[in-house]
Amino acid sequence: MSFLIRLTFIVIVAFLGWRFWTQSNVGSSVEQITQQVMNPKAAYCQSPLGWRLGNLDPAFNLTEAQAIRLISTAAEMWNNAVGKELLRHDPAQGFVIDFKFDARQQQLLKQRLLQRNLARYDEAIQPGLQNLPEKFAELDTKIAEFNQQKAQLQQQISQFQPNAQNAEAQRRQLEQQQQSLIREADWLEQQRQQLLRDQNYLNETIRQRNELVQTADLPTETAPFEVGLMTIKQQQRQMTLFAFSSETDLVATIAHEFGHAIGIEHTPEPDSIMFHQLNAQQQQLTAADLRAWQSTCQTQ
Repeated sequence: MSFLIRLTFIVIVAFLGWRFWTQSNVGSSVEQITQQVMNPKAAYCQSPLGWRLGNLDPAFNLTEAQAIRLISTAAEMWNNAVGKELLRHDPAQGFVIDFKFDARQQQLLKQRLLQRNLARYDEAIQPGLQNLPEKFAELDTKIAEFNQQKAQLQQQISQFQPNAQNAEAQRRQLEQQQQSLIREADWLEQQRQQLLRDQNYLNETIRQRNELVQTADLPTETAPFEVGLMTIKQQQRQMTLFAFSSETDLVATIAHEFGHAIGIEHTPEPDSIMFHQLNAQQQQLTAADLRAWQSTCQTQ
């Protein structure tokens, strides 16, 4: 009898546990289905996306280990920023990332890099062009004041009377003024030498900028520019990378395409990874990128 009671109790507990488990899972499934209906892209956020290295064109001059390391760096940018695993290396079933060298895109990338370098030169040159003339003018004014003080001192020295009643006090005062002018003359010379060094540096910077323009190809403004591409067809993703100028730019490009793989659209902020065009401001994920991810995945 006691055995039947215990058996009945076990059956009841198992039944209640099954009911609780099925209700919770049904509720969870309904919630996920509702979310996917309201926002189809949210399905990309439910589980980590696997990726794997596909074709690696030798023209990229990268080993497989180097390519995987750079891709992993870009993936970790997203994983660390959102605090969860969005992307993982899955050599067996992950979506393919191909490195397909495109000489035309590489040339365009070099042209963009040229534009970036020219902009940096201009940023360094412009303040000097504006400030140096003003600083030289200020120094000329101070030198003129110094020469006036020097002339006044020389006049006082020529009028000095050694036999006057207060001659000793006057002599000490003149010596003090003379020492002060000597110190000021040294300071003015230091300022002049510094301005000459600044002028030489500015001239050298201008020379390097002009030399860069003369030895580089001019940018082709009308040519399309695309160093990476993410395609999604029937939930099947494929990333293709065409060119890169540095590892930093390549990581930014991969991180950008990973964003598209998750379902994120372009952002308007130039410093964000998801901005539509690669530029020097893109160093890491920004608040704008995280807002775009939250909007896509409907997270709070």
